[in-house]
Amino acid sequence: MNRFNEENVLDRLKRMTRIARQNGFEIRGEPLEGAGSTWCEIRGKRVLFLDLTQTAAEQALAIAEILEMTRLIRPNTPAEAPAAVKQAA
Repeated sequence: MNRFNEENVLDRLKRMTRIARQNGFEIRGEPLEGAGSTWCEIRGKRVLFLDLTQTAAEQALAIAEILEMTRLIRPNTPAEAPAAVKQAA
């Protein structure tokens, strides 16, 4: 068994929210009536909305899926200007 299966579901949710914060997400809990947890970027800050109508296990899984989905998307830090733009300045 892997750690994800042996871990208490509330501990898993705490760990996943901690990892999401370490990856630049602000976590907000909202009753989304079963629409599911999701994320967006607001003014350059990543915000993860946890659907409070989901179980803790579903929320932890949603965080893991969102982290995997956003892994390759640019980090929420300003991108460095291309060399051509720097030279023009």
